[in-house]
Amino acid sequence: MLDSSGSTPCVQWPMKGEISLDLTEGSWTAGGGMTFTRVSDGHSLRFTGAHGDLARRSMSVDAAVGDGAARSVDLSTYELDMTKMTVTMPSLNSPGSVEGKPFDTMLTQDGAAVFSRAFGASPVAPGDSVATVAGRVDVVPALG
Repeated sequence: MLDSSGSTPCVQWPMKGEISLDLTEGSWTAGGGMTFTRVSDGHSLRFTGAHGDLARRSMSVDAAVGDGAARSVDLSTYELDMTKMTVTMPSLNSPGSVEGKPFDTMLTQDGAAVFSRAFGASPVAPGDSVATVAGRVDVVPALG
């Protein structure tokens, strides 16, 4: 999806969670959200409350079509290519980090259905890339 300047939009959501440093388990929750609005008729779709599950490699969101109530939807899945991940272990003097180079997320059937409810069709087919994600998370070791 491109904006009017021809560049790819970037969305940044503050995140909290607990993850294993081998990235096989844990979860995260993100604040913020995004709204898609079709200019021609004002139809809209709002995503908030993003939640990720590392074991399932999935992301769910609270999705609201138009002025309707938000409901949880499994939006996308992903595979992690560990060659695109850098894990820095925390020390007493500095937090560690997990940094991921860009990777694609794949739209689920439920994700395509919520786009179809809002706009009559999904922007991509289930199983196709719906977004490219990259990020960095500071890691603080659990105490106790």
